[in-house]
Amino acid sequence: MRAGLVAVVAGAAAALGGCAPPPVAAPDPVLVRAPVDVPKVAVAPPPALVPADLSTLPVAEPRHLVPGLPGTDGLEQRRNDDPALGTWQTATLVRDTAGYDAVFGTPVATVPAVTLDVPTVLPVLDQRGGWLRVLVATRSALPSQDVAQVNGRSVWIRAQDTTPSGTDWRLHLDLAALSLTVDDGTTTTTVPVKAVGAPGTPTPAVPQFVVGSQWEQPGTYTPRVILLSSQSETIDVYDRATGTSATAIHTSPFARTGPISNGCIRVSDEVLDLLWGKVPAGTLLTVA
Repeated sequence: MRAGLVAVVAGAAAALGGCAPPPVAAPDPVLVRAPVDVPKVAVAPPPALVPADLSTLPVAEPRHLVPGLPGTDGLEQRRNDDPALGTWQTATLVRDTAGYDAVFGTPVATVPAVTLDVPTVLPVLDQRGGWLRVLVATRSALPSQDVAQVNGRSVWIRAQDTTPSGTDWRLHLDLAALSLTVDDGTTTTTVPVKAVGAPGTPTPAVPQFVVGSQWEQPGTYTPRVILLSSQSETIDVYDRATGTSATAIHTSPFARTGPISNGCIRVSDEVLDLLWGKVPAGTLLTVA
């Protein structure tokens, strides 16, 4: 009997051994790489701002030449970060400030807080930190010297010397159609103009802006004037009183129409009424 019992137990053990799960394979070893030690490099502080003596710099306004001002590099007026101020960004000067040729660059001009008796409001092309790149209403050269530097001049200014502002308006002059399109941000109206620049003294086909919304000169042939930032690209000086060849949108008693002016845009009283006291300074005008 003992031999039989041993045989039964051995058989049961063999049966149980056949149902046992296979042994679990050992997991692959986890390789822990040594940490990479990267030395930290200190961020260089911004360069020191070159101090500017405003009394020694030429003034960036229509009556003065300011040599060496940058162009626009193809930049257009910047959209406002805060649309409540207006779609297109402008900067209103609160004090005379230095205009630089680059961020932390060389001071090249004094940008005045008042231009020809009106507050200075400039279109903003670019913004970097506390700096604004703005269009200015001045020439870097006379047409007889270098026509490429007559219009479309810009400078960098400190935002701390401005109040953020903006405009919803855009103007476009169609030279061939003799029409002006006025977009006030709500409605767009296209109206006829009476005259534009003659072939030899064309209206500058460059981005330009409204310097001031109104000047009244009773008794002259331009009784109501909206001054623009551009100047003639063929005439050094035609306004002896100011020493400029400034262009403008203005009324005129003359009956002749077409491409006949020194570059100004002549309109009827009814057309000027759409703009007079309404179009904000810093509004861009394109010409094509």
